Amino acid sequence: MKPGGTGGKTGGSGDDSVGGGGGGGAGDLVMVNEGKGVFGLSDLMKAEAEVMGSGGLGSAYKAVMANGLALVVKRVRDMTRVGKESFDAEMARLGRLTHPNVLPPLAYHYRKDEKLLVYEHIPKGSLLYVLHGDRGLDHASLDWPTRLKIVRGIAHGLAHIHAVLPFIEAPHGNLKSANVLLSLNFEPLLVDYGFLPLVNPAQAATVMQALRSPEVLAGRPISPRCDVYCLGVLILELLTGKFPSQYLTNVKGGTDVVNWATTAIGEGREAEVLDPAIVSGAKSSVPEMKRLVHVGVECTEADPDQRLVLKDAVDRIEEVVAAEAQDGAGERSARRVGSIGERSARRSDDGCSFAIS
Repeated sequence: MKPGGTGGKTGGSGDDSVGGGGGGGAGDLVMVNEGKGVFGLSDLMKAEAEVMGSGGLGSAYKAVMANGLALVVKRVRDMTRVGKESFDAEMARLGRLTHPNVLPPLAYHYRKDEKLLVYEHIPKGSLLYVLHGDRGLDHASLDWPTRLKIVRGIAHGLAHIHAVLPFIEAPHGNLKSANVLLSLNFEPLLVDYGFLPLVNPAQAATVMQALRSPEVLAGRPISPRCDVYCLGVLILELLTGKFPSQYLTNVKGGTDVVNWATTAIGEGREAEVLDPAIVSGAKSSVPEMKRLVHVGVECTEADPDQRLVLKDAVDRIEEVVAAEAQDGAGERSARRVGSIGERSARRSDDGCSFAIS
């Protein structure tokens, strides 16, 4: 499978082929999750390829198999922290994760200096793209109920990852909007989790989001609360609609959503940080939005000992969901009562008119 090769859609040299480069320990594709069927490396090599982009850990390609199955193949060069046996064990463990908000890897190909990780292709793409890069129907669909649904799903998916991978210092390790994919009904799917034990420490410091939490930057140990910090940034990103400066390294840009929201709470101006796009269609839900701002800020406390633990963060989010559901039920009931009253008034008027005539 080569970008620009037979059936390819974008240009590229032979050295950029998904199967090319690097030596040592090359073998076939290892399936770790057969939920989408079983396929081999030769099947991938025959697939139509399209370059999707590149990130801190490597490049990503979309591969469409002969049977129509669409996959994403991630070509990673910096997962050389452990040997093949340990790598095999970690990937097998990640492939067994089962949760509605977690996307497990399907397969991998091991080489000493390069790995291929294979996932199901999710057509809608990442939350990063839909929230900040897309101005079409998908972006317009990110109203308040949808964003609350996404926050809830992210929190539950993260809690599952923490429950299954408790031996990893920060079980997700790289939680950010680029690593949250959206299903067709906007259900969030977490990806690129569990990589902290695999990535070279020097590279991890620059590409793993959990390692950018304030305590790690200050030299304190990595812990599960680093993931909670990342969750808080995501919550504030969804509420403000702004791209967080917390995602950037040595580059100016973005919005310091943590400082902005923290200052707003201190001054009683929480509503000012809310994305007008979610407020305009749900003014009655502003109190719930403000409650969620508080959750985001409490998840991003600079001192990890003052930060919410993940279970408490999930519980607080569920409280917002319950309050929103109750308010929605109240509004629907009020509308029904109003509608019944209007119909009764019309019948009364009709009756009077008939009597007079």
